[in-house]
Amino acid sequence: MTEPIARIEAALTRLGAEHEPPVGWQARVLAATATPKPRPWWWFAMPAVALAVIAIYVVVRPRAKDQPLEVALAFEKHGAVVRGQAAHVGDLMHATATGGGHYRAVWVYHGDHLLLACPGATQCRSSGDATIADVELRLIGDYTIVAVASNSPVPPPMGTLDTDLANAQQTGAKTKPESLTVR
Repeated sequence: MTEPIARIEAALTRLGAEHEPPVGWQARVLAATATPKPRPWWWFAMPAVALAVIAIYVVVRPRAKDQPLEVALAFEKHGAVVRGQAAHVGDLMHATATGGGHYRAVWVYHGDHLLLACPGATQCRSSGDATIADVELRLIGDYTIVAVASNSPVPPPMGTLDTDLANAQQTGAKTKPESLTVR
């Protein structure tokens, strides 16, 4: 009789075996319900460091006053803009001063006499970090275009090239002259 009882006991122990949870189920349940591990302190510092880098770049980035003073000439011939130094009577010259400081000026001389001083004349305009003088070249001869820049207001020109350059340099302004011959 022990044999039938043993068979019944074995059958009872196997009863519901197909419903047994898979191996390792307890570890997975504990991992899913465990409290998350706190993030390291530096994880929260990363956005602050990124903001500090951006702020430093904004404050320290090169600005127009840190850039060297430049003067660029472009000529408009019958509606077409041409770069270079060849100019003729009737052309419209665009003289652009950039960099050098917060205050900029463009002075245009024919020979030794002042024709135009920007800013201040109707032929002058400003665009971003540039001061632009638009001059119709009406006279044959030599022109001198002077870009002037300073961190303080630029002194106004008095009328002659040498005197104006000397006055500007005495006040600490940077000057960059360009020569042009009009035929």
